[in-house]
Amino acid sequence: MEGLVELHDNIMYYLVIILFAVAWVMLSIVRNYIETKSPFSHKYLNHGRCVPFQKCFKFKYINNIKYARTYSTNSSNINKVIIYEDAFSMKKQIIKDNKDKSGIYKWTNKLTNDIYIGQSINLSKRFIRYFNLSYLNNRNTLVINRALIKYGYSNFSLEILEYCDIANLNEREQYYFDTLNPKYNVLKIAGSSLGYKPSEETNAKKSKALKGIYTKEKSALYGKTASEETKILMSLTKAGANNPLFGKTHSEKTKELMRQKALGRKHSEETLLKMSSKRGYSVYIHEKCDIEGFKLVGSFVSIRRAAKFLDISSNTIKLYINSGKIFKDRYKFTGGTIIP
Repeated sequence: MEGLVELHDNIMYYLVIILFAVAWVMLSIVRNYIETKSPFSHKYLNHGRCVPFQKCFKFKYINNIKYARTYSTNSSNINKVIIYEDAFSMKKQIIKDNKDKSGIYKWTNKLTNDIYIGQSINLSKRFIRYFNLSYLNNRNTLVINRALIKYGYSNFSLEILEYCDIANLNEREQYYFDTLNPKYNVLKIAGSSLGYKPSEETNAKKSKALKGIYTKEKSALYGKTASEETKILMSLTKAGANNPLFGKTHSEKTKELMRQKALGRKHSEETLLKMSSKRGYSVYIHEKCDIEGFKLVGSFVSIRRAAKFLDISSNTIKLYINSGKIFKDRYKFTGGTIIP
């Protein structure tokens, strides 16, 4: 009898442990069985969804996240939409829930009720960028970025409209564009900016805002020089019919404006030297010596500079270069071919 009582106690002890363990596992499964975290349910409940308009829905709250369980006309076609009511306080949960998932999302301004529809092949990475103020400031041409900065994340709710395959993103985003007509979306063509032209007012504002910012050291090309191969390719892309001025002539009014702008323009000595080296005529002056014959005394980037050095006219140097004679029985001039 003592043995039976001891066996009974041991069995009851282990049964209680097993009961609590199984109950804990079951409660964890029920508590965490959310479609966005369950690859199995996501794959088999959402794949091939063909009825975009949901007939009815009901809400439930789990961890302060509102889940809208929606039902289509097909009872086997069930989809859950996640709504994060406060984007700021729930940003960690947002990034965690949507890791490595592709789908369509919606920002909603709770003050103005304006919305923005977007898509991403990796929602978690996209939301990380949205929560980066530096990223938003650098891309403040987007209306949604300016709105998030102006109103703050706490005044926006974020909703995952649906998860879908990457191949279907454009189709599903276009559906929501056509259905919801989001105000924050300037472009109403999914996945493309084709055909979009900013207004003259927008271009003027951009030009004024960026004027004088990306100059000198801040310029992307500051301190860089293109290789000869690159220069040739750039020249070929603008040659012939590819040149924007091909077949065009300036009007008299334009010519006059260019002439007036050039009046009074003064180049620095460094600039003049570079211009002379590119367009000028190289001249070498040799002086006659009794022992060594002729000795080089100077090289000049242009005839004008050589003439200025000896305080003579440019035509004199041209004459002596062409004739090969010695100037005043002392100086000999050499150089390239004279261009008349």
